[in-house]
Amino acid sequence: MGFVSLAKWRDLTDGHLYAEGDQFPFDGREISAERLAELETGRNRAGLRLIQAIDAGMEQAQGLKEEAPEGATEGQKTAAAEKKPKRRK
Repeated sequence: MGFVSLAKWRDLTDGHLYAEGDQFPFDGREISAERLAELETGRNRAGLRLIQAIDAGMEQAQGLKEEAPEGATEGQKTAAAEKKPKRRK
């Protein structure tokens, strides 16, 4: 399971600046359960929920380009390529 940043914020433990949608942690290191709870629930200095857990299925879906079905017209292909996944709040 991974985590994604919900807002722009700076991690006070290592100084890394996260933008909305960034992977947390940026370097893939182990984060303690206490720290994850702080960032997921808003029990932190900012008082905001800063990260959200994402499961492997969501990670895979975000990384895949949406492709147009076979036989689609050029306009349909362009529309399918321009679709972006909706972000959950």
